[in-house]
Amino acid sequence: MIKHTVMRKLLFILFLLVGLTANSQCISNQSSTLIPAGPYQPGDIVTVNYTLGDFTGINVNWIHAFQINLGVGWTNLTPILTPGNPAGSVGNWLWDLQNTYPGGFNFGPGWRFVNAGTAGWGTSSNGPFIMSFQVTVAPTCTPDNLSISIEVFDDCTTGGWANGGCCNDPAYNIYNGVVQLPPITTSNINHF
Repeated sequence: MIKHTVMRKLLFILFLLVGLTANSQCISNQSSTLIPAGPYQPGDIVTVNYTLGDFTGINVNWIHAFQINLGVGWTNLTPILTPGNPAGSVGNWLWDLQNTYPGGFNFGPGWRFVNAGTAGWGTSSNGPFIMSFQVTVAPTCTPDNLSISIEVFDDCTTGGWANGGCCNDPAYNIYNGVVQLPPITTSNINHF
């Protein structure tokens, strides 16, 4: 009986490790901060700092873009700090609200790498990539969605490289919440 229990625990740990590896093929060491921390009310301005510590492209996939996904309660998305390109390919990061890659992949908003040598390729840099942006809570009377996440795309996803490998890295969740509505206060009504 003890042997059976130990075997179950080992299998559980093995499946957990395989699941974690499968869900994050090429990206690792992600972190983020929000200034100020939530919850948020209409008009609040929030600075989001995000770091991707390492990108290891499988089958020579290169990092190509960072897409920012925002809930409907956010407005005024503004880039602050552009990702670097440590020891990467010649080119630069471009802020884009929307871009359709030649293969038809629709991207944006966020940063995409424009490779000076081959337009469909990203950068060979492994990172770290550090970036920040600001968003504002939109005026509203309802508890609108304030989710924030970032997706990292490689040149396999954008259509510049067909060797697969990192095409399904999951989005990194930064914040989940809704607009906190201040209580409605009214003055007393006098009836004469």
